[in-house]
Amino acid sequence: MSNAGEDGYASDVSLDEDDEELIWRVFYSSKEDKSNEGAELDIDEEELSDLSDIEDEQLVQRYKELKEQESKPLLEDDKKKLLITSFTNDQMDKFEAYRRMAVNKPGVRKICNGVLNQSIPQNMAIVLAGISKLFLGDIITKAFEIQEREYKAQLILDIDAKKKRKKETLKRMENGQDVSNDPPERKLEYLGDSKGPLQPEHVREAWRLYKLESSGAYLSQWSTQGEGDGKLFR
Repeated sequence: MSNAGEDGYASDVSLDEDDEELIWRVFYSSKEDKSNEGAELDIDEEELSDLSDIEDEQLVQRYKELKEQESKPLLEDDKKKLLITSFTNDQMDKFEAYRRMAVNKPGVRKICNGVLNQSIPQNMAIVLAGISKLFLGDIITKAFEIQEREYKAQLILDIDAKKKRKKETLKRMENGQDVSNDPPERKLEYLGDSKGPLQPEHVREAWRLYKLESSGAYLSQWSTQGEGDGKLFR
């Protein structure tokens, strides 16, 4: 993008309407949605301070009961139900996929036995399998974020290249050159609209960032115990 600023084609050359809509959808629509959600939360709800004008006693009593329920702390099950009902369709799909995912407990136990050079109880294997599931979820989520940044970076490069070609075409037209035989420009495409599977480089970069961002990240080599060398994450 720095070269684009120096050449001057990034600001004074406009693209087609379809390309502009794609750019807005990819880079700005999510920010606008978040700002709208924040604005909705800032709206003060009107409260009924005077109930004397309402003749329906049952309605007034029901209103008071609901207000009392709002002031009471929610139980854990109620909080969970409220959270799930607030999910969007995309969030619900991710939540269901996470619930369906399971870590092979015998495999985890086998790895731990090999690392520790001793047998661990079944309860410990279940706990470690749960921790492994959380760890894998963090890594996979971060890997998808890296993949999305990669797609956006490629789109930025395509935008710069297309603007540069368009500016060169405009200069040729100003100089009286014939551009009718030039091949038509292709519309911009965002690879994130048809996401592919994660690649090994995405997972490696996610693990690297996880180690940098998390103070509790695992070391690349564990302490030696027994006859094992402790190497698990390389």
